[in-house]
Amino acid sequence: MARTKVFISSVNEDGLKPLRRAAYRELSSLGHEPLMWEENLGPWPSNADPIRKCLEAVEECDIYLLFLGSKAGTYVAASGITITHLEFIKAHEQGKLILVFADTEIKSLFFGGIKPYIDQLIDQHIHDQEQSPSPLHIMDSLKANHTIPPNIDPYVWYFLYDITLRKIYIDDISLGVPIDWKAYFSDLLRRGSLLIPLEQSIAQNSSRLEQFDEAVELLYHLFPQLRIAGWQQPEELLETIQSRMTGGRIEHSYGPYVAETVGFYGDCSAATLYIQEEDRLRLLAKAGHAAGADMYRLDDRSSYNVLTYLMGDHEEQLFFKASKNMFYYCMRMGRLVLTLHFPAAPDWDYKKFIHYKEAANDAIISKNPLMIEFIKLILGGMQL
Repeated sequence: MARTKVFISSVNEDGLKPLRRAAYRELSSLGHEPLMWEENLGPWPSNADPIRKCLEAVEECDIYLLFLGSKAGTYVAASGITITHLEFIKAHEQGKLILVFADTEIKSLFFGGIKPYIDQLIDQHIHDQEQSPSPLHIMDSLKANHTIPPNIDPYVWYFLYDITLRKIYIDDISLGVPIDWKAYFSDLLRRGSLLIPLEQSIAQNSSRLEQFDEAVELLYHLFPQLRIAGWQQPEELLETIQSRMTGGRIEHSYGPYVAETVGFYGDCSAATLYIQEEDRLRLLAKAGHAAGADMYRLDDRSSYNVLTYLMGDHEEQLFFKASKNMFYYCMRMGRLVLTLHFPAAPDWDYKKFIHYKEAANDAIISKNPLMIEFIKLILGGMQL
């Protein structure tokens, strides 16, 4: 069998230390390479960021093994989660084989009552606030609930909840009861469950990139000096814009350490352009599968175009309609409102959109930054 790197993760909790040491010994005896802080990872030089070094070790591993007990571990304010949670998300994002073991009693309490409580808490918060509760809000609510055992850190419940959302199976452990790791890992590795990711390299032509940057900078200086009188065929303009706005992945960042893929969106499928005339927005042009009305009154708050216009000049907003499974990226420039339609992947719903709205908005901008800036420059220069 190939030599396998296994990252052994858990908080610094007395009850978990014997399990970690046993797993380390068994994996070493099998001829594989376990990675564990107290054995062969830490401490690093004083000038090294220990969190980054841990995450680099997770990235190098083939299997991520996690033990969960009653303690949360070190909370990283910049990321909003703990170091162990960062390691888990890194492993999940990298597509590692993840093995999670949680204390039997804690796991039973979680699925027996605490998970439904968190589900209800999140649904109610979205209904009342139109946004997902923060991890701190969830933990404060758990701490205030006197039916939940106070000897278990509230973050443990939040961590378990996140693991279940990612559809990772949670196995049982009983503290003080040894596990036959040799049989467990021998069977796991013998079944060929391991996939070792291959690194990809991307070559860039620095000379052409420098020329491109110079051309873009020139255009940014020229456009504001131009007076654009209008267009002959606005439909063709929209078709050109639509055909060049591409889809991609949506990533959520946990501070400066980890970014994970939370979903995808498709290439732009439609575009509409409206102009303000007195107390209404009138359709100037549309492209693709757009089905917007010919006119919206400015008091029609059901229209994303109207909502964007009312926010003010040079404003942008992202909306989501679950019935059509569609993102709507709207931008206002002067009297004009442009809306671009991006199909969402099937796993998106309104709750997920509310939770990752900022990440989805950033994804569309970061995927098409130059296109969006050029569109703003052109529409902003229209003399209408």
